[in-house]
Amino acid sequence: MDRWQSLKAFVAVAEHGGFAAAARALDVSPPTVTRLVAELEAALGVRLLHRTTRRVALTEEGQLYLERVRRIVAELDEADALVGKRSQLVDGVLRVLATPMLANVLVAPLLPRLLQRHPRLRVEVDVQSYGIPSVEQHDVALFAVEGLADTALIARRVASGHSALVAAPSYLQRRGIPQQPSDLAHHDCLRFRAADTHRHTWHLLRCDHPADVQEVELQPVVCSNHVETLLRVALSGGGIVAVALDLVAESLNRGELVRVLPDWVADRWSLYAALPSRRHLPARTRVFLDELGAAARVMLEPVRM
Repeated sequence: MDRWQSLKAFVAVAEHGGFAAAARALDVSPPTVTRLVAELEAALGVRLLHRTTRRVALTEEGQLYLERVRRIVAELDEADALVGKRSQLVDGVLRVLATPMLANVLVAPLLPRLLQRHPRLRVEVDVQSYGIPSVEQHDVALFAVEGLADTALIARRVASGHSALVAAPSYLQRRGIPQQPSDLAHHDCLRFRAADTHRHTWHLLRCDHPADVQEVELQPVVCSNHVETLLRVALSGGGIVAVALDLVAESLNRGELVRVLPDWVADRWSLYAALPSRRHLPARTRVFLDELGAAARVMLEPVRM
């Protein structure tokens, strides 16, 4: 028996004077109200209501019971309303976990707009280097992967796209400029290594003809599960790396990096937000995910194809 629903049904019948009227007030069927009240009476071992074809009246026990439970039901309804209203307020502390690059490029720029819209909100950004994050101490943990591994994480995909190949001008002056994908086999390549794979390949797609796919086997000079490390090596002239363009937009604008094989894009990546639960997300988490999705679509859009 659902004791809470049975109590509400009993109080509704007493206050509205009948089962049909109580059913309309509770937005359920009359048989449901009849069953709930019958279950309550069976659990108590007393009759709470006199039922006739014309009217419903409280028994003496029913009157005593109503006097006590009416206040309880009202207080529980008030508590439910309070908590429900509270869940819609965008306030409190939002705890976000992000890698250094995602914190700098994606999270930090959206926070002023988010806080301006929701002045009661406070944000704690925990910046760490990791592959697949642990979300126990955070409301949201961000991570980017080429393919979501088989994990127990509850993760929502925020954005996805393809990477572009970039390198420092000093590297290209020293080693030459690749003219076609197969040339990459003879270059110093920097490869992101996912936690669940040791394969070293790039799947290249021609921008103007996505059906043209070439798989390039690599012998990377540097592998890492840390994108920032690979970018630092590339900026120092250490080789060619595949990365989402907007992550290196400033370096491209300053000429510290340039596109390599600009008619091609590399492996597909996805940005995920790991969450502690699928259900009952606080309003502060929901609005952050909305802002994050909008920012990611603008800043981390896939390379135009």
